[in-house]
Formats: sequence, C-alpha cells, structure tokens
Amino acid sequence: MTRRTLKRHMARFVIILLLIIGVAGLAKFAPLFGYEKKWMTTLYGFINDMSLLIFTIGAAYLANMFQRRANFISNLKEEWHEIVRAKSSLIVYIDNPDRNVMDYLHAYQHLSQCIDYMRIVYRNVGETNKLVGKYPYEPLHDMRKSLESIDPRKGTYSQEQLILIRNEVWESFNALREHFLEELDLESPETPIIGAGARRKKMPGARGFKD
Repeated sequence: MTRRTLKRHMARFVIILLLIIGVAGLAKFAPLFGYEKKWMTTLYGFINDMSLLIFTIGAAYLANMFQRRANFISNLKEEWHEIVRAKSSLIVYIDNPDRNVMDYLHAYQHLSQCIDYMRIVYRNVGETNKLVGKYPYEPLHDMRKSLESIDPRKGTYSQEQLILIRNEVWESFNALREHFLEELDLESPETPIIGAGARRKKMPGARGFKD
C-alpha cells in the first residue's frame, strides 16, 4: 500500500468516525435546544450500545491498513536491494577486463530477475482489464538495453564504448533512485558527518583510570 493510498483510507476512516460522532452528538444534545424526538433518543442509544463494536471494527481496520503498509515497505526495500545488486553486477561486468559470455549472462540474469521482481511491489501504470499498461520504472529497462548493447557474443567493444555504457547505467540508476525511494519517507540523520576527511575526536583512554 503506497503512502497516497494509506492517506486516502485514513481520510475515509476519519470522515466516517467524525460523522458517527457528529450524529451521536446531535442526537444527544438536540433536546437541550428544544428539539426532542423519540427516534433521536433511540439513535443515540443504538450508537452508544454499538460503540464497543464500532471501536473494535475501527481498530481492526486501522491494523489491517498499517499491516498492508508495512508489508509494502518490506517488499519495496527488498526490491531496492535487488536493484542495487543488479546495478553492481552490471558495473562489475563492464569494469572486468577478463569479461566473458558467462559473466555477461550472470549480470543479465540478475537484472532480468530484478525487473520481474518489481511485480510483487507495483502493477503497471495505467493497467486495466484490457490494457497492459506501462512498466512503472523504465530506467531498469534502460539498464538492460545498455547491457545488451555490449553483448560479447556480438563482437568486441572499445574502452570508450564501455565507458559510455557504464555512464548510461549509472545515469539510469540515479534516475531510478530519485523516485523509487520517495515512498520510504527517508529523513536526514540527526547527527550527520557532512565534512570530507572526518576523523575521530575522542582520545584514547578511560575516565578515572591512568596507565
């Protein structure tokens, strides 16, 4: 469940809850303003009697929503790990001076699996009962196309070509990362080390003890 879907379900839950509270409040306090009807008293009594059941159903609904969200985030993280591993396989293959067909097939297999694993996280964009839709993160296919362009079974490639393909892989990966990780609600660390060449500031030793 994406963040947007969770917010939509939460908004729906809050609206229904406020509506029930509002109706109960009107039925309870209407007699104070001279508007007393028997059906309102009956309605308030019914809501009051069913309050425990309403609370139980609401709690179960929220638990289900957050559990689905937690499962989605878990699958999303696992898919990101696969993406990182696939990218690393491609870079290692390109940088390996002794690359061969088996190395190529291994990198291609890893990337192909990563592309298919996306199915446990996202469906295609615009997919319907009649339309296939669009793959949600095309940079993965861009990485595949870049790898296919240096298939060792089709010939040899210059160092300039390999460097170009390497840069294409990195650009595709960076484009993917900028959007794929937004769903994880990442925050800046509380104690970042943003200066280059940082060193430990503590001195050797322990308080209260001498050598």
